Amino acid sequence: MGKAVFLSLLLLLAALAASAVGAPPPSSGPATSANSVPRPHLVLNSPFSAPLTTPEQDGFLDLLYAELFRRLDLSFEIQLLPGERALWNANAGLDDGDVCRIAGLEVHYPNLRRSREAVLDFQMVVFSRWPDFVVDGAASLLPYELGILRGWKILEDVTALHPRRVELDQTEQLFRMLDHDRLDLVLIDRFLGQEIIDRLEIQGIKILAPPLLSGNWYLYLHESHQQLLPEIDRELRRMKEDGSYERIRRQALGAFEEFNPEEHMP
Repeated sequence: MGKAVFLSLLLLLAALAASAVGAPPPSSGPATSANSVPRPHLVLNSPFSAPLTTPEQDGFLDLLYAELFRRLDLSFEIQLLPGERALWNANAGLDDGDVCRIAGLEVHYPNLRRSREAVLDFQMVVFSRWPDFVVDGAASLLPYELGILRGWKILEDVTALHPRRVELDQTEQLFRMLDHDRLDLVLIDRFLGQEIIDRLEIQGIKILAPPLLSGNWYLYLHESHQQLLPEIDRELRRMKEDGSYERIRRQALGAFEEFNPEEHMP
């Protein structure tokens, strides 16, 4: 009993001493939320117009990331920027990432890290008013005045040898020039081209076949956020499995495609 009383007195004196200097009492429990690392707010850049991203936040990527990041308890915003500036800002760490780009951009932008799960599949197609031919590689476009979006690396690379290439910042600019015969062809993502034709009510523009390029787009984050990518990949796969990805795609892109889940699931 003597030892027990002596130990109790020592513990009481230690607690009083800690209280006197403002130290918190010792605890064997888990760390409090005040000690946990806060979840970041992500600012993602987008070079895309409707129907992929919109100021009204009802584009496919707006809706996809709203659901994806809600599940992961992450806040985010998408800001619309020209293609080259969007990548430069993200690589420099001025912003946190880019909504989706082709694989391999790490070579040119070494501070960016991409998801392994594809965000969306793409088709780069040729829009034309009067030229009508079978698209057979980039060489088949050489005789024509061609318009592309500035900062779209995939388009810049495939048309690098084109002698009559015009680069502009906005989809609407490209199609107004095509409508007024100042361009012969526009090479762009099929969804963006179809949406702008419908919105501007441009007549007589057709899509030449087959697509010049097709593939997948991926989310890119600045390396300071690369720890988020595994959980983003996992949750995006779950969305594809549970049907929510297909639902969002139908909602945002259904007007521009005949939806086949097996064909369009990246």
